[in-house]
Amino acid sequence: MDATLYLISAQHVSAGRFKDLAGKLEAQAPGLARAIRLEAEGDGLWAALDTLRAAGACRIELRPIGLPFSQSLERWLPGAAGRWLSQQSAPCPELFIADAPQFDAQTIRAAARAEVALRPITPDPKGHLGKGWDMPPPARHHILLCAGPRCHLYDTPNLAAFLNEEIRRAGLADDCLVTTTGCLYPCNSGPALVHYPVGHWYQIRDAKAVRRFVAEALVAGRIPRDLHFHTTGDPYETA
Repeated sequence: MDATLYLISAQHVSAGRFKDLAGKLEAQAPGLARAIRLEAEGDGLWAALDTLRAAGACRIELRPIGLPFSQSLERWLPGAAGRWLSQQSAPCPELFIADAPQFDAQTIRAAARAEVALRPITPDPKGHLGKGWDMPPPARHHILLCAGPRCHLYDTPNLAAFLNEEIRRAGLADDCLVTTTGCLYPCNSGPALVHYPVGHWYQIRDAKAVRRFVAEALVAGRIPRDLHFHTTGDPYETA
């Protein structure tokens, strides 16, 4: 059975808008299909490939979606999919990756001439400002959580939501500002979480690690050493 896996790179998009696009892509596919976000939340690449293989897919096309689609992701995706393929037992499904849609003239023509609704824009001298955008919230802990594709690849599909839930459960919701970010750079040690103002970096790969970070780093004020891999400002050797 042939299958298509649509790879959407769009970090700052609501869950509702992603769900709408994913449903439309899957409905237009020639057969079995899934659409995933490479960043933020939901099934990652490996989990989606597991699902398609379990459904009987023998040949899977990976199709990047986005105008333009990141060149860095284009270079990385074949290797990430190849890592999954190396873990599969025979008979392995065939994997192929498609060129990004910007190389298809018909797609570009359709985007340039799409008949979409227009809304008038009126003058507004303060239109760029938002309510509550003057000062940061009164938090004691600022937590940066990477939601980039290389961290989202691991089996932590809703890491930010789970972290926020554990923080609320610990009674620390008013004390913590959780910010999801793009790439924080140590991708091989991801999913990466940085805890400020102390500047500790942690690898958080599953629910157990999230619970331990909250219980030990936030509540007890100690470092869970087996999760910790760096502190901002510490010297280290580059590769």
